[in-house]
Amino acid sequence: MITSVDTNALLALLYEDGYADASEDALRSAYQDGKVVIPSIVYAELAADGDFETTSELDQFLEDFSIQLEDPSPAALFRAGEQFQQYTDRRPDGLQCLSCGTKQTVRCEECGCELAPRQHIAADFVIGGHAVADADALISFDDAFYDTYFPSLTVFPE
Repeated sequence: MITSVDTNALLALLYEDGYADASEDALRSAYQDGKVVIPSIVYAELAADGDFETTSELDQFLEDFSIQLEDPSPAALFRAGEQFQQYTDRRPDGLQCLSCGTKQTVRCEECGCELAPRQHIAADFVIGGHAVADADALISFDDAFYDTYFPSLTVFPE
């Protein structure tokens, strides 16, 4: 079995936040079942976090957890693109009341820009596409997102 790991599960370990124990448990279980990997975009997101000053430091972190770097296949990237297009087609503009449907604009008190709900980026879809096409499961704490766009994907911890 091949288990892919989302950036948020590795950041939980780095910062020992409320998800650190669950992340560690999920990784231990994944090691027992087979190979643990990350797609190259997770490597880039970890590098962008600022916790690692060199590639050798990041490589050592991954080695310490027996995590291998793996490029997504063309099938994974294509699947990611398809799901990202679906997301952008149905992504709402602005904020909408869940009860009555009224759309509202809220502006930032500091700069005056319109506020919007968190938007997913293409990297999130590459991680999901890689897990679906090139792995058997994913360790992530964003299971609602992956369940929406990659419903066949097994996400740990459950």
